[in-house]
Amino acid sequence: MAKFIGRWALGVTIGVVLVGALGACGGGGGANTGATRTAAAAPGGTASAPVPASGSQPAAAAVNKTLVVEFDGLTWRALTQGIANGTLPNLARLSVAPAYSGGVVNTLSQQANLDTPGWASLLTGTWANRHQVNSDAPNQALHADTLFKTLRAANGGKAGVAAGSSGLVALLAPERNAGYVDSVVNCASVDSCVTQNALGLIDNGYTLVVAQYHSAQDAALNSGFSTDYTNTIAQLDAALGALLAETAKRSGENWLVIVTASHGLNAAGGADGLPLLNEATSFVALNQTANGLLGDNSTPATLAALYQRANIADLAPTVLAYQGALPAPASYAMDGGALVGTTPVSQLLGVTGADHTSVVLTWSAPASGAITVLRNGTTIASLPAGTATYTDSQLGVTTSGAYQFNYAVIAGGAPVSTIAQANYVAPPPPPPPPPPLATTLTNSLSSYYPFGTLPPTDRLNASTMGPWASAADGGALTTGADPFGGKGLQVDTSIVDTNGFDGYKLTQTNDVTTHAQFTLGLWFMTSCTNATGNGTPILSNKNYYTGGNAGIAIGLFPGSGGSCNVRFNIGDGSVRNDINSLNVTANRWTYLALSIDTAAKTMNAYVFDPVLGEQKSVGVAITIDVTKLPGLGVFGLNEDGTGRYFMNSCKDTPPYHAGQCGASPPDVQSFADLALWTRVLTETELQSVFGSGKPLSTLIH
Repeated sequence: MAKFIGRWALGVTIGVVLVGALGACGGGGGANTGATRTAAAAPGGTASAPVPASGSQPAAAAVNKTLVVEFDGLTWRALTQGIANGTLPNLARLSVAPAYSGGVVNTLSQQANLDTPGWASLLTGTWANRHQVNSDAPNQALHADTLFKTLRAANGGKAGVAAGSSGLVALLAPERNAGYVDSVVNCASVDSCVTQNALGLIDNGYTLVVAQYHSAQDAALNSGFSTDYTNTIAQLDAALGALLAETAKRSGENWLVIVTASHGLNAAGGADGLPLLNEATSFVALNQTANGLLGDNSTPATLAALYQRANIADLAPTVLAYQGALPAPASYAMDGGALVGTTPVSQLLGVTGADHTSVVLTWSAPASGAITVLRNGTTIASLPAGTATYTDSQLGVTTSGAYQFNYAVIAGGAPVSTIAQANYVAPPPPPPPPPPLATTLTNSLSSYYPFGTLPPTDRLNASTMGPWASAADGGALTTGADPFGGKGLQVDTSIVDTNGFDGYKLTQTNDVTTHAQFTLGLWFMTSCTNATGNGTPILSNKNYYTGGNAGIAIGLFPGSGGSCNVRFNIGDGSVRNDINSLNVTANRWTYLALSIDTAAKTMNAYVFDPVLGEQKSVGVAITIDVTKLPGLGVFGLNEDGTGRYFMNSCKDTPPYHAGQCGASPPDVQSFADLALWTRVLTETELQSVFGSGKPLSTLIH
């Protein structure tokens, strides 16, 4: 908490300066640099429209303006809990409902539940198959029109963004350069800078103001859903209160306020991008009456139920509809529909017909409003109110291939669109042969365990392996096949001796950690059911519970759905370096690799998963004292370097019995083809290990 308070206090100091210098938070700037905030009412008073003198014309109608507040990392669960317990009073003033991010799984609209694709959907009203922003990688460009561009084309007034994330600033740079958005302020993670600059934009006559905060996601990533996280979202609620109060002061202006988040988080507070319920559940909150598309505030229990709700692609059309700038149906190319005004259709999907010469459209129809269907801007069907499907059999396609069409379906004048694809399904070509196992993998190979028999034997005679104690788990061969059709090593830490020793240990006689470079690689499988908040060691030569000694650790933590989280760290006893948020699928063989370069002071971590694909974090800077790593040649398998992790983490003493505390339940883990090298393996070499389907033993003669 102290860290957050310090950042907030610094932000207040900066924010006071920025009141008179919009855009001074660094990078991005705006057209209104130097503008000052203007009071909307006399001190202590309430702003109101001027009363016309007798015989004069009545005051002009209020001007519609919109404030969009985006809270990265504010989950639906945290929002509803905070409203229920009274810690989020300003959000409680709004109409809130769950909404989905990430498109619809297994359709053309599916995208990763990550920041940058989510921002792109919020700003364009489309999914990644249109906007083409597929990940959080830098230098991606929007390929769909933003609400800023559409609003500018409709002479909709000035638009500005106060961004808490530099990534959003970079994404909007082309919009700023083209003049579609008048001000983009880079607040570099300072919440008060976002608030002060958004207030300045409101007070300086902007029609559309976007305030984007990222601190809740940072807090969740750093400490999960802890007190720091709840304090952070309470601070954000207070910031929202300041923005709401400012819009209320504005005379002659009618503000629509929309609050949302770009995606959900997993059960541990991470942003892993997966298409699972927690990660796909966002929310929408409005200060004005919504139409039937928003729905109620009940919590969906499944993805299918979540898809019946609004989504983050509905935000851009909502803003444009409120500002009178919604594109005409013939040119409508947004996947979302407006949440204000006439209720549009929802859940619009298009799939190839069974005959492969048609497209079948389905949607949920509102209670009223005749239905019109357009393909690529041309009306192809007029249907009665309540109709919920249409088959387009007149595509004009005669040759085999894949063809994409933009369909817009209109109910009572409110449009929604989707991209549908018609496919002629030709026989698939044979799959490419797997890549060969790189022959260079024998270079600098130090230790290698193919398993298959017990006791395990190092083919290079550089280490030994066995149980930590004779009364502990003696190990067993896996009941199922290893990745190559043989048998791996299964270690069950529910089998423990009275002194708390369990699991297996690997003792090196030729210690790889004495070399300037080394790589650890192994095939691994677990059920993920016993991954807990304390973590479960996979391979470690340090005290995994206290972290009090130098060493290396690969550990298992909770994940989402059918996966769990693998974390890598090295430490010198006082400082450690971590690589987190790589995931493995439960009950599937995955390949894990960790490389250390003590000369270059970098570390690389890889997870190759048959479901989730390759995940990596490479070139991570090492800040620990690397001279503390050599000589730590005893590793635990399903254990740490003490051999007694489960007893230690339960704060127990001998005589010990497995399962003494629920915080660290014993685990069953399986291992295959474990190897150590005295160099850093290349990504290509590791890809060949995973993709070839061959063990290293095929290279050793």
